[in-house]
Amino acid sequence: MKLLLEPIDVGCRNKTPYVVCWRGGAYDVERVLDTWSSRGPWWGKDELRDYILLETTSGVMEVYRSDQQGWVLSRMFD
Repeated sequence: MKLLLEPIDVGCRNKTPYVVCWRGGAYDVERVLDTWSSRGPWWGKDELRDYILLETTSGVMEVYRSDQQGWVLSRMFD
């Protein structure tokens, strides 16, 4: 697992991601594995993040969306 915290572009249909664009590549989403919401740490900004665990053509990615940061690639699993 790699912690990345990098901004990404995500294409969605009906609020469901179908493609993740990261570092010049486009990765198709094969399926959504899990979803959850979480707030930021108590010492930071109290923002709600909507997390999605995705199986993509490049592997499993944990992404989140927030009003302040947009889409972020949080982690990539080997």
